[in-house]
Amino acid sequence: MKATIKEVAKEAGVSISTVSRVLNGRDRVSRHTINRVREVIDRLQFQPDFVARTMIMKKTSTIGLVVPQLSNEYWAFISEVIQDELWAHGYTTLICSTDNEPEKDSAYLKMCLERRMDGVIYCSSPHYGAETNEQIDALKAAGVPIVSLDPSILGVSCVVGDHMQGTLTAVEHLIQCGYNRIAYIGGPAVSIEREFGYRKALMMYGYQVDEGLIRLVKGQSFADGYEGLQSLRATGISFDALFCGNDLLAFGAIKAMEEAGIRVPEDVAVIGFDDIFSARLFKPALTTVRQPIQDIGQELVNLLLLALETEPERRTVRKIVIPTELIIRESSGTGPKRF
Repeated sequence: MKATIKEVAKEAGVSISTVSRVLNGRDRVSRHTINRVREVIDRLQFQPDFVARTMIMKKTSTIGLVVPQLSNEYWAFISEVIQDELWAHGYTTLICSTDNEPEKDSAYLKMCLERRMDGVIYCSSPHYGAETNEQIDALKAAGVPIVSLDPSILGVSCVVGDHMQGTLTAVEHLIQCGYNRIAYIGGPAVSIEREFGYRKALMMYGYQVDEGLIRLVKGQSFADGYEGLQSLRATGISFDALFCGNDLLAFGAIKAMEEAGIRVPEDVAVIGFDDIFSARLFKPALTTVRQPIQDIGQELVNLLLLALETEPERRTVRKIVIPTELIIRESSGTGPKRF
């Protein structure tokens, strides 16, 4: 039979309120009493009522983390970083993967509110729908702190990588190596600033943007990169380099080229974005724009902890931009050969 708090108090020779203070980590309890109560709790295998404690403490010590796709190495790693950082500060993490589906976005955010999460870290689609926006507003209205990787959410603090500058640096590197027919594979599942950076770099060097060299795919997976490259080749437009919106897209594109007898980097140079761990293991090793995932995860947690320590009416919206770095490996080659 399950032990009750009343039985713990009786066995320890203290009041129920003293047991409650020990469970909740309150002060005004001597070390000797704390040890005695904890010994009885262990012996009786007492388990506090989580729902009751939540109502009393108005705290669950749980944070909701919403990400688009755990099968993507980038999101798996950043989720692990965030989970470890939160654990170090006494919080558990409920991770929700939306698979880039807007209805899951709003449903998970609604669940975070209903389950009284202490806070939310939102890392899902940059193109969320009206229902998601309503749930974000509901969280804010309830005083639940929320931070994001999306800078476009009004009134929400965010952490972002410097997508545009990272892309500018990557495309500039290709141009300086002599490539001048540079294609792009991206889409709504990656930051729009990466496409903007691609366009801006070409214009800065006096190249006209050829819309036929741009392929916007639905997702951000290996398969999307593979299909994007096939679609690009189907146009018949020649290109000597390719910039992809993330590393998985680049992997898929390289696979499609390999099957078509196109060599990387001898025929086409390729650069990705993110620098996931697989990028250095891939053949050829992928040149890519490194996002410091560890730093991004830590800053998201720091922003959330700051909000948790601040009264809702005194919270301010902050934006932290994390610099990127071009990591040059084998796939970008040293110069163009047309095909």
